[in-house]
Parts: sequence; C-alpha cells; structure tokens
Amino acid sequence: MKKTSILFLILIAAAIGILITMLGDFNTYSDFETALSSPDRTHTVIGQLVPGTTEYDPTTDANKFSFVMKDEKGLEKKVVSLSEKPQDFERSEQILIKGSFEKGAFIASSMQLKCPSKYQDQAIQNSKNGTQVEYYP
Repeated sequence: MKKTSILFLILIAAAIGILITMLGDFNTYSDFETALSSPDRTHTVIGQLVPGTTEYDPTTDANKFSFVMKDEKGLEKKVVSLSEKPQDFERSEQILIKGSFEKGAFIASSMQLKCPSKYQDQAIQNSKNGTQVEYYP
C-alpha cells in the first residue's frame, strides 16, 4: 500500500473515533426520576424554582447555593449549584440544569435561566393602566 493510502485510512479512523466520542456527550432532556435511576451519567433537567427554598450564604461559600426545583413531571428535589447565585434567580421562569445525583441531591455543574420576557412585563403594566397592547415574540 502507498503511504498516502495508509495516512488516509488513519485519518478516517480518527474521524470516526472522534464522532463516536462526541455522540456519547449528546444527551436529551430528562427528569429527576430518570436522573435518579442512572446517577453515573450527566443529565439535563428543566424545571421551575419552588419559591422560598433558596439557601445562599456568600460569607460561608460564595460559589455554592441550593434550592428546591420542580421538574416538568412535578417531582421536587433539592439542587446544589457549584457556582455563585445568579442575579434575579428568584424571578426566573424556568431553570435548565446539568449534573447528576450525589448523596440525595442533584449536583448542578452548570445552569441556565429563562428570565421573564420584557414584553410580558409591559403587558402586565399596560393592563394595570387600562391599556391593551399585544406583543408578538
């Protein structure tokens, strides 16, 4: 075999290996029940904050806070985030967390918040003033 053919085959094998490795990292959204059943995997869970359950003490540990979240199926679990508490965290409509269960709590390695739309705030304000305005997202 020619050297170029061998090099080409090695490059194809490496590309296939990279693709297979990347496919293992793609995950779909799950719920707490699924995450509990396989704690060795990283899961992405969408839910809402249960009001009044946020625990954050920046004097003790500024990069850690906890809260209770209700997933889309209604199951509530304690979540521990290993990052600082985001601004306006309590106002978020939805929370997307990635992580896994350890010692009875979901340990979130990353988190994204869906904040309320500014158009919804304006519509609420206008309805209080007696004006009706429709906004299209």
